[in-house]
Amino acid sequence: MQDELDEKVEEKILNLIKKVLVALGGGFILTGVILQWPIAGKSYMEFIEGDGYLALMLGLVMTVLGVSVKLLIGQEKD
Repeated sequence: MQDELDEKVEEKILNLIKKVLVALGGGFILTGVILQWPIAGKSYMEFIEGDGYLALMLGLVMTVLGVSVKLLIGQEKD
């Protein structure tokens, strides 16, 4: 009984972490794209040196971490 409750609480916490990371990542991606606009006309160096590059990369990393949070926590079914 206690194990089932612990699993439910852990699952809720993991879902909360996932939602927070994906939401923050999406916000950073949106901010990065807005600051980099227009993206299509820039060269590679202009893109990297642009104002929104770091926000865009941080958002991408946070989104990937949010999607793979269960793998990072190391949930294993026995």
